Amino acid sequence: MRGPDWFTDGYRLSPGATDLLTLFGAEHGLGGIQGSFDTRTTDESPERVAVVQQATLAYLRTSLGLDDEAWPTLRRTLATVGDPLGRIDSK
Repeated sequence: MRGPDWFTDGYRLSPGATDLLTLFGAEHGLGGIQGSFDTRTTDESPERVAVVQQATLAYLRTSLGLDDEAWPTLRRTLATVGDPLGRIDSK
């Protein structure tokens, strides 16, 4: 039986996946991510939910050509903050 490493298979095995956001100590279901009025969650951390929101917006803004610096800025911020909530791996 495999442990939580199987969650990264899409990133590790896909030729198209370029980045992986890993949140430290997070549960599988972060509230509010599935929909704005969805309150189901196994993780009660508003800080982690905010990081997912910020990361999603930054990635999309850069990928869609709206802001070339949004994603690199978020990556630098997560890499330099004193007590990070997560990390971004890129290939």
